[in-house]
Order: sequence, then structure tokens, then C-alpha cells
Amino acid sequence: MRTWARLALLAGLAAAALGSAHAESQFVSGASATLTAQAKLDLVVTIPRILYLRVGTGTEYANNGTVDMINFAVPAASVGNGTAVAGTGGDLGNGAVTVRVMGNGGDITLNSSTTGPLNNGTASQQIGWNQINVASAALPNTTANFNNGSITHPSFNATGGAGSSVLLPATNKMVRQEGKWTYSYANNNVVAAGTYGGAGVNNGRVTYTATMP
Repeated sequence: MRTWARLALLAGLAAAALGSAHAESQFVSGASATLTAQAKLDLVVTIPRILYLRVGTGTEYANNGTVDMINFAVPAASVGNGTAVAGTGGDLGNGAVTVRVMGNGGDITLNSSTTGPLNNGTASQQIGWNQINVASAALPNTTANFNNGSITHPSFNATGGAGSSVLLPATNKMVRQEGKWTYSYANNNVVAAGTYGGAGVNNGRVTYTATMP
């Protein structure tokens, strides 16, 4: 192939490649003291929809399979006397956990779900989820770019199942909220002795779900 033909082919291929990149070129000439050539380039940034929920121990914007446990030890002299029992455990200690929600697609709905009343291994011996109280407050320290404040806890269904959802409204489609939930046992009833709930047993686990339509 002659040199000029090879150059023409290469030039054509280069022009095709540039065309697919949405760029351009301009060539000007003349005797004017000032020559101006312009070339435009189109840029596109694609942001995916993302949703992040943390309750307790977690890793920012990543999966973390750690499930915290809140423990309530009722004093023998106080069983069922209506005096609330504070919890221990949780990533913040003293029965408290970090709550953090972030999404970029609009309002987020937050809900709780359980598989039934807590029991001690005997299905008929139960503690309803309405005996678990949750206080909402701000975290001691604010994380950069988050709104730190009280996040309403989605109330538990006493007998199990989905609770009462809460809405986290978005601003410009963004939700970036964080707060603290502190758990206590209401201790309103005298119940049979035993350990109620546990690590994924005896209906002791609550699952929180964030939903962004």
C-alpha cells in the first residue's frame, strides 16, 4: 500500500475514534493577526442510587455482619414492679446503639420487624415487644456531612411482624441522618423465670429495614 493511502486510512480511523468520544477539532488559517480555534468536549457524570443503614456496629458505606446484643438483667426484688431496667451492650454501651441512614434517591421509610414475642424456649411463656422501650437522641459527636439528631424509632409490633414505619424526608433527594437509640425493658409484668430472646433464637432478634422508592 502506498504511503499516502496508508496515511489516509489511519487518518480515517483516527477521525472515527474521535467522533465516538464526542470531541471535535477546528482548523483555521489566514493573514489576520489573531486566529482562534475552538474544540468542544462533552462530559457525563453518572451517580448510582445508593442506600445505607447502620444500627449498632457498622462500617461506613460497606457491609458489616456484626449483630450487637442488648442485655437486660432484672433484679430479683424488682420483677414486674414497673421500674424500667436499663440495658447493657450495644456499640455505644449502656444499651445504646448508633443509627445512621443515608440515601440519594428521595424519602426513606424506616421500619422494624420481629418474628413474634420473646420467649424463653417455651412458646407459651412470652414477653411482648411492647415491653421494650427505645429512647431517641442525638449522638455525642456529629459525623461530617450528616444531620445529627433524634431519629424516631419505628414502634415494635407487640406480637411480632412489621412495626409502625417512620418517614425520613429527603432534601434535594438526599437523606443523611444519624442519631442514637437507647433500649430499656419496661418490666411491667411478672413472667416465668428464664432467658427470653437471644442471638437469633427465641424471637429475640429485630430486623430494621430502610426503603427508598
